[in-house]
Amino acid sequence: MRDRSLGVLIFVVSIVAMIGYFCWLFLSPEDVVFLGKTLSEWAIIVPVIIIIYAVLFVVAWIGWALASTAPPLPVTGEPSED
Repeated sequence: MRDRSLGVLIFVVSIVAMIGYFCWLFLSPEDVVFLGKTLSEWAIIVPVIIIIYAVLFVVAWIGWALASTAPPLPVTGEPSED
């Protein structure tokens, strides 16, 4: 896929997602309740949960990389011949 067409695709998908999120947040009916929360409340809760989990996943990945990486070998300096 060419860079230009990929850029257009990403642009269009992001615009559609913004319009969908706007409708979900501001235009959803107030009488629809799921697990005790309205759809507008879920429009705030879901992205916050996704962002928090993404950050915690990155922190866990860094912790795993630090815990599972072998320590570096000690540096032994070779005497230089001057």
